[in-house]
Amino acid sequence: MKAKIVVHRLSVPGGSVPGRMRAAVVVCMAAVAIGWTPQATVAAVPTADLVELCIKVRSAFVFVEGGSGVVIRPDGLVLTNHHVIAGNGKRSFTVRLGDGRSFRAKLLGSDAFGDLAALQLELESGQTAPHLELGDSDALKVGDETLAVGNPFGLGVIDQSPTFTAGIVSALHHTQGSYTECIVTDTEVNPGNSGGPLIDMAGRVVGINGQISTRFGLRSNTGLGFAISAKQIKLWLPRLESAGGGEVKHGRIQGVGLDAGAAGEFQPVRVKSVADGSAAAAAGFRTGDTIRRLDDAPVPNAIRFGAVLGMYPEGHDVRVTVDRDGAEVELSATLVAPKRAKLGMSLLRPRDNDFTPKIDSVEEGTPAATAGLKPGDVILAVNGSPIELRSKQAFRAFDIFLRARFNVGDILALKIRRPAADPEEFEAQLVGK
Repeated sequence: MKAKIVVHRLSVPGGSVPGRMRAAVVVCMAAVAIGWTPQATVAAVPTADLVELCIKVRSAFVFVEGGSGVVIRPDGLVLTNHHVIAGNGKRSFTVRLGDGRSFRAKLLGSDAFGDLAALQLELESGQTAPHLELGDSDALKVGDETLAVGNPFGLGVIDQSPTFTAGIVSALHHTQGSYTECIVTDTEVNPGNSGGPLIDMAGRVVGINGQISTRFGLRSNTGLGFAISAKQIKLWLPRLESAGGGEVKHGRIQGVGLDAGAAGEFQPVRVKSVADGSAAAAAGFRTGDTIRRLDDAPVPNAIRFGAVLGMYPEGHDVRVTVDRDGAEVELSATLVAPKRAKLGMSLLRPRDNDFTPKIDSVEEGTPAATAGLKPGDVILAVNGSPIELRSKQAFRAFDIFLRARFNVGDILALKIRRPAADPEEFEAQLVGK
């Protein structure tokens, strides 16, 4: 059998990417697999637009501290990851653009938890820098094509040029560790790509690459990369630029306690308690409110609530829509940075493979003492979650959890068992150290 196969460009005008090219190749391979002996005429897949995109993007790329960055304004504002520039206390760096020019750059501000940092190129009077504009990450859809630009494994040091990889958006609104509401992509990113841009096909920065999924202990990409969204970047930029080289903290609604039953995937977010004199009380939260939206983002459950809230810096005024007695009420809360909390108790060290979390001592005048906790109490549950410890590692993790996980204003519900008594629940409102 003979067949004539004409492979046309598998794209809409303005888009020509390797993924589509691979699809064309698959068509040809399938033809061969079923026994055709094709007299093939393959129409060349135009690649000029992708080449032009790489050329456009290259000059705005930044080599910084073995990692990557990107210029997003003509005045030389640079974005990168916090972990790229952290660790040595430096506030000034020598960086190199993708066009080969070197500049000094000073640190404006960073977000250690969210892993974002802003630098400023030191340009001469009247000088501008090649740059890429920030795009609209909210407009992204799963399947949209993306380009990652970076310095994987330090290859740029060898050939003095950034590396380009292409892929698609795999998922949106994902939480990966401290990255909340991030973009997931199969675009290849590896160590050295951190801080580099995730680009849409119009050449706009829709995210900053920073984490990858790995396996078998290898520090190489296994198919998933995670990028901080342009939406989150825009929320942080004003505060990063005015931080004077310091750190900007994430914000939270201080003093609101959520119902432990709301932690389920399909459970709405209900307010269980509001601390007197807290930011939550000032904003008008009431016990029994069901939180529906943060700004314009729906929050159908506690997981999504925490993810959306995790995008915001301290000082941000967030609109919170709650359902109260069947009617929607809109509140405005100014987010404050968490402060370390002190519970005021310690656990008895485990003995003979007995890892029962039993209170060893309670410090006078602390939230633990005020709540009525006593030495000898056994902790059965925290905020509705049962506690069952079966190893030294699990005990150590729980001990750290009690000492470091909570913030000032949090309300901690502990279910306690005492000798010859039924289990009781105690609430402790946490105070600062």
